[in-house]
Amino acid sequence: MKRMTLAAAVVTGVVALLFTALPASAVKLITGADIKDGSITRRDVRRASLTLDRLSGPTQRLILTRGARGATGARGATGSKGATGARGATGARGSAGPRGATGATGPAGPAGVSGYQIVQRTSTSVVGATQTVVVACPTGKVAIGGGGQPVNADAAITGSFPAGNASWTVTARQLAGSDAWSLNAFAICANAGS
Repeated sequence: MKRMTLAAAVVTGVVALLFTALPASAVKLITGADIKDGSITRRDVRRASLTLDRLSGPTQRLILTRGARGATGARGATGSKGATGARGATGARGSAGPRGATGATGPAGPAGVSGYQIVQRTSTSVVGATQTVVVACPTGKVAIGGGGQPVNADAAITGSFPAGNASWTVTARQLAGSDAWSLNAFAICANAGS
């Protein structure tokens, strides 16, 4: 309906222009009855010759009036999935988290060594090529190590080893000379857990 009214307004404007352009002796009122439907088209109107200010006020308002907003169109189909983007740069390292709770106390370990003691024994000074000294630990203790040293002689230790659990044996041999000499031996004793 609005389109038909707008067309009629344009025709009215064209008629007014034609009426103005005629000489006074040929003035004749042209109405819609004098114009055949479809006989005036855009090609009959020179470009830019029919401007808005040449039309009547009601016709201008009709042209400038905005129509009602149309209904929202139907939702279009979902597009295809795009390609996966490039991997972003690694972010900055976050701050350290709070300290965790203290764990439960573990079971007690086996009994350790206690009662550490060094026991020494020196042999009688004699003239001879070889001497042996056995050092015993006090009752209840075991030998966990030992050693020895020749005294007043050019001699060398030839053996140093445990003799059972509670004693240590040291042997030495004279290398040269015939002087009397002795052998000092020691054992490292302790209370060891079973």
